[in-house]
Amino acid sequence: MKTADFTARRWRKCVAAPCASTRRRNASIAGPRLNVVFAIGENHGAGDFGCCGGTGIKTPPVELLAGVPRGAFGTVPWNPTVNLRQIFLPLAVLLVASLTAVRPPLFAQGERVSGLAAPAAARASALPAPVNVTAPALARTATTAVLLWDRPAGGEAIESYQVFRDGVLAGETPRLSFTARNLTPNRQHRFTVRSRRSSGIYSVESEAVLVLSKAAGPVLNVRELGARGDGVAPDTVAIQQAIANCPPGGTVLIPPGVYAVDHLELKSDLTLEITTGATLQFRARGVGDFPSFPEKLAGPDGEVTATNFSLLTARDAKNLTITGGGRINGHGASWWPHRLEGPRPHLFKLVRCADVFVQDVTLEDPPAWNTHALYVDRAVFSGLTFLKVSTVPGSNGDGLDPDSARDVLIVGCRFGNQDDSIAIKSGSVSATRPFRQRPAENITIRDCLFDGTLAPGSRPLGIGIGSETCGGIRRVWIRDCEFRNASSVAYIKTDRERRGTVIEDVRVENCVFTNTAVVGQAANRAAISIDTMYYDPASPELPVALTPETPVIRNVHFKNIFVEDTVRRGITLVGLAESPVKNLTFTNLAVSAKQGLHGQNLDGVDLRDVTISAREGPAFTWLDVQNRTLHSVTDASASPAAPVQPRRTNP
Repeated sequence: MKTADFTARRWRKCVAAPCASTRRRNASIAGPRLNVVFAIGENHGAGDFGCCGGTGIKTPPVELLAGVPRGAFGTVPWNPTVNLRQIFLPLAVLLVASLTAVRPPLFAQGERVSGLAAPAAARASALPAPVNVTAPALARTATTAVLLWDRPAGGEAIESYQVFRDGVLAGETPRLSFTARNLTPNRQHRFTVRSRRSSGIYSVESEAVLVLSKAAGPVLNVRELGARGDGVAPDTVAIQQAIANCPPGGTVLIPPGVYAVDHLELKSDLTLEITTGATLQFRARGVGDFPSFPEKLAGPDGEVTATNFSLLTARDAKNLTITGGGRINGHGASWWPHRLEGPRPHLFKLVRCADVFVQDVTLEDPPAWNTHALYVDRAVFSGLTFLKVSTVPGSNGDGLDPDSARDVLIVGCRFGNQDDSIAIKSGSVSATRPFRQRPAENITIRDCLFDGTLAPGSRPLGIGIGSETCGGIRRVWIRDCEFRNASSVAYIKTDRERRGTVIEDVRVENCVFTNTAVVGQAANRAAISIDTMYYDPASPELPVALTPETPVIRNVHFKNIFVEDTVRRGITLVGLAESPVKNLTFTNLAVSAKQGLHGQNLDGVDLRDVTISAREGPAFTWLDVQNRTLHSVTDASASPAAPVQPRRTNP
């Protein structure tokens, strides 16, 4: 006996217009409370599922039989004189066929499904599949690959996503990115993703993406080369020697342990793997050896000189990977009390590097900035955690600063740092530093978490664009991020002294922001902020002479943003009197805050489907605003309830 196929659509089609062979063999029994329809069909073509197609005996899905109207499909009234074999034999056939049925393609991918479930085709139809599934070539190692996808249109009910590798369930995540692990080196793997609801509703699988993992190179274990890893004996020489001796394409392996180090310098064609349980512990101020040296950078006006003072650095390196689940600790508590006594090093600095992949490590307690990517081309920062663990007061503890960097992806990272979590920069000019740096451009930030509760010393300020902006910043995309007790979804900041600033083409989409802890101050005044008077005591109402070096901010767009801030303003937008911020759009925003929206010196503002609830003062304040357009804008201040979170859509 051949197996049966269950496909509801084809079943209905076939029984509605059965073929001659099926009509000759149909036996239908109907009664007041019972409708049983069965068909012994013939093979009429591979893939033609239903009662008379596919593979022999065909039966309808059980749930289609329940509720079939009396008389449907040519049924006849119940007749107690009919031979009972005509009833029970077909039922037995139906039972055997259902137990031996071939699972449809949705479940033929290696997933183990326990318990009884409705047919997959019927269950899958309720959810749309993820779209635009990709695996950036730069974000791969011999055993891992980062996958990205977009939420589909109509996907509001999606609760998580399941990722399949080579037909087998590899993992599940509520986010729009996933790191596949334990890959076979130098092998092509096939990945698909499907949407899921907790009730057991699935989508069909997405289009497949093929990923070729990197080949595995030689491995140099620093323990085998003299490193102690006991947290006491200095391990700088052994680890630096391993880096120097590692052949191209090789890996320097840091196994579990605590490695006391001073300054380490990385190189091209290298993988540094800091395994779970391993810590690179930089030694305290006054104990270690921390060199500082100048860096020359090519600017549009001439050569720019910068200073490289860092604990871990890479200069002019290409094809560099840092991976593993370990930690890099900067011993910041020994530096912070001396912040007025001289410069402090950055924890990790990349200078003039290209094709960089950093994933999975935790970088904590930096003396100053945590990670500084200066003049970097093509970099992916994935699954990193940036923390200030110590409660010793610190300052200038930025998380990740792409500085005149190009083509950077920051995905799936967590920020519990102190100060700006991400600060996109392009340098400043002064009498002693007269030349501008190159622009920062093509920066994407997605699927990141900014959380003030991640560590005891955490005070993340969220995403900053500036304040060093003289080289220009353009094409920034922030999407699908969450902010908890952070300062800002986006804080665009500059002032008249940042000569030559042009910030343009910034998009912020699908973000959720909640804050009950970070209070307002001279800077960081609102969840969404554009401030051209950053620490400038002058008044924005008083114009100064317009010059070619006057800062310009234009083309900034916010879409699908939810803000709840109980202690500060929701939105502040302040341009210069002589140079208004131009072309701002806000689409589908719900904001509940202590104060509402303040807009000043703006030209071209479009609000669509925006709701603002202010606990103090007016929901909207406009000063010197030109070309303002409002569509479906609501002042919900009279309502005690916070506005409803906006619907997230595919950007």
